[in-house]
Amino acid sequence: MFIYLENLDVSEDIEKDLFLIPQPRYFKFKNFKKSKITDQSKLFTDLEEDYSFIIKQFQEKLEYFGLKKEIEVHYVHDVNRFPKIESFLENNKKLFPDKLYQKILNEQNYTDQGYILVSQESSIYIEAPSYQGIFYGIQTLIQLLNSSQDKLSINEVRIIDYPALKIRGVSDDISRGQSPTIANLKKFIKELSHYKINQYFLVYMNDMFKFSNHPKIGKDRGGFSKEDIIELLVFAKEHFIEVIPVFQTIGHWDNILNNPDYWEYGEFPGSNSLNIANEKIYELLDEMIGELSTAFSSEYFHIGADESWDVGKLGSREMVENIGIGQAYLNHYKKVYEIVKKYGYKKVIIYHDILYKYKEVLEGLPKDVIIMYWKYNTHKNHPIIKKIKKYNFPLIVSPSIMDYNRIFPSFDKYEKNIINLIKFGYENGAIGEITSSWGDYRNKEIRENRFYGFIFSAMIGWDPTREINTFYFWKGLFLHFFGIIDIKLIHILSKFRSIQDRSLLFVRPTAYFNHFFAHPYSNNTTRHKKNIKTSKFDRLVTDLNEIVKNCEELEEKVLRNKINIRNLAFVAKHNRFFCKKRLNSKSLVGVKFFSEDYKDQKINEIRDLLSDLTLLLEEYEILWLESAKKEGFESIKRLYLWLIKFYEEKIEQLQNNINWKNPNIPSELIYLDNESLQTVHTTYYKYVINIEGKIEAAYLQVIAGTFAKIFVNNSYIGHTITRHSLNFIVIENNIQIFDIKECLNQGENEIRIENSDFIGGIGPINIYGEIELLNEERIEISTDKTWLATRKLNGEWRGVKSFGRPPKGTGGLYYPDFKNSLHSKENDALAFLNSIVSRKSRRSFWLLKMVFRLFYRLSILV
Repeated sequence: MFIYLENLDVSEDIEKDLFLIPQPRYFKFKNFKKSKITDQSKLFTDLEEDYSFIIKQFQEKLEYFGLKKEIEVHYVHDVNRFPKIESFLENNKKLFPDKLYQKILNEQNYTDQGYILVSQESSIYIEAPSYQGIFYGIQTLIQLLNSSQDKLSINEVRIIDYPALKIRGVSDDISRGQSPTIANLKKFIKELSHYKINQYFLVYMNDMFKFSNHPKIGKDRGGFSKEDIIELLVFAKEHFIEVIPVFQTIGHWDNILNNPDYWEYGEFPGSNSLNIANEKIYELLDEMIGELSTAFSSEYFHIGADESWDVGKLGSREMVENIGIGQAYLNHYKKVYEIVKKYGYKKVIIYHDILYKYKEVLEGLPKDVIIMYWKYNTHKNHPIIKKIKKYNFPLIVSPSIMDYNRIFPSFDKYEKNIINLIKFGYENGAIGEITSSWGDYRNKEIRENRFYGFIFSAMIGWDPTREINTFYFWKGLFLHFFGIIDIKLIHILSKFRSIQDRSLLFVRPTAYFNHFFAHPYSNNTTRHKKNIKTSKFDRLVTDLNEIVKNCEELEEKVLRNKINIRNLAFVAKHNRFFCKKRLNSKSLVGVKFFSEDYKDQKINEIRDLLSDLTLLLEEYEILWLESAKKEGFESIKRLYLWLIKFYEEKIEQLQNNINWKNPNIPSELIYLDNESLQTVHTTYYKYVINIEGKIEAAYLQVIAGTFAKIFVNNSYIGHTITRHSLNFIVIENNIQIFDIKECLNQGENEIRIENSDFIGGIGPINIYGEIELLNEERIEISTDKTWLATRKLNGEWRGVKSFGRPPKGTGGLYYPDFKNSLHSKENDALAFLNSIVSRKSRRSFWLLKMVFRLFYRLSILV
């Protein structure tokens, strides 16, 4: 197959720089002649009509570059009728070293995806054994043209190119709160195909696909219909990208298993994992995978199977004890494998992190299963890959762009992760690389900022053996992504890099949002003030102001992807607000007496912060809706509104001469000492309230550890599931509010909590409630050491232990708005303590307690 362009104008103008991403494997060029495509140029090709879209896309790009009309196209059915082309074909091999040419012709990756591109005199020639290769040749030609000043000229070049890795893809998290529009997914596919990415994984489809028989799954989540997916696949096919679903088949089911209608399928209510001892799950999986197969027509199907933490905890415990957990996993994987194969998928992919631990799985898993090894560190050596390769599985490596729970990706870390892991994978026989992006904890980050890392991975995946010149890469990215190379872009990205690499904000990147949304005045001790690091923040604010200004100027200059410049400006504004927030917070900690001038100064300062924050929220909503559906945004908007509320309250306190008021609810995190951690256990808690007077309103807020049933005077009022998770539904429902007015009486009332800790932690609970009487008296309900607990209802009730009030490192639990059903604002680490305890031995529990209390006592910011 070929594309041949003739009738090009020839000149001797010299181009100094050519920027190609990825760089070709073999590339020679001469610096003294250029050929220019004009309105009089002609294009000859033997492409079949079904692939004429390649020519159409090329014509559109030429028009964008300034060509006034489409060039004349001739479809060639007999090359012998065109002597020029025949001569070019015959002489083509003479332009390259003979041994190289013969070697490449025998490379399978060249046959599937490779191409030859030659420009000389007044002609350009692209030849490839496949349509995909022709497409990639056109992408390289477009970049060569874009590297010229007039956008239509090309140097004399000789290129033989093909990928070192057959698979080069990205994994895009669409399931944790930020669901992209189809238009945005198309943008990603179009942009990434230009850099020769050829696979696009959608993570996870479990509750982001609109299953016909399960309307409650994914409701109000911005899910995709069958028609949406088919439309996307048609578009992706014309860009030679395969869209592949990642559908979890054992773990990461907590979004669904949070729903009581699906409890029967899980290890326990709200479980992370399916109950693999329950044959009904295979009927459910068969039904769901079958319906997915009517939309996703890829050869590949990714069954997930990572982080299945709850297997064997309850539902499948007896089976696991009888046959062993390794055999239990193997049996499950093989059943899922058969279901996937049944629906026509030829290649099954599975994550590595569970299966590699069990010899039974490595020996018994079908050998055509592709294992995806994911690791997000900067190590150069990965012994687990070598272990897996001993069992002769096809392998894909999966680094990350390090954007999860960050305002901006961590450049330095993701570059090292991507380079080192892909190179190690290639040296150890990997067939591909899939670079991941994750949206942990509601996916608060800007989607569009994923492009930089994804494009970087495209360069590394094409040829992992090449020495990387990052400066060359960034200049090429600026040219091809934004249409210009401008020093301002380099300054902006360099500053964002240094903010993280040098910890200029004094927070871990993954803790940034917890600090950003934390109450600005949550503590008032001198230790707390000392721990608020703000060194050189004034200078940093000045630098961020400069970035915002540069972005405003660049938005007028860039030729493509202006929205991405606005996204960069938003990141700068976000960081700038963070600095101002910290400076203001520190200035008010420990101040006991205010002069009128100082008070007025601080009120005006807070009003400015309020104004900045309101504008930040407004801009964020606009940027969100540019790329994602409205579903999921309200959850994040609520965090901004909390922060606005905190500042409004502080202004009111200062105006009323209130120095400081503790914003955290007084309830403590209580538990009953447990002799057998890491086992499922139930703890009963009780508390008696005496009410004298008629009740106006009564509410109870409950945080469980991990599943709590709530009773008031023996009346069951509901349940709460609370656990640490990365997934949207769990986080949204970790705290529950109950209206308990109808269950209360005058006199003594008993609150009882039946808490089942299914993950084997300490079974802690946190309760806060308010009862309002008609006489305006208010009764507060808080968990503390006066509560009683027992492991058996007919056993002895004992006093509880306490971890004190909720952790203050990045904010605690602030007073709820019961009347508007708004529970206390929590941070991402709400249930992290119990999760950690469940994975540690009892011997180390005392150390965890000491660390926890130390952080609390010293007001340490984490």
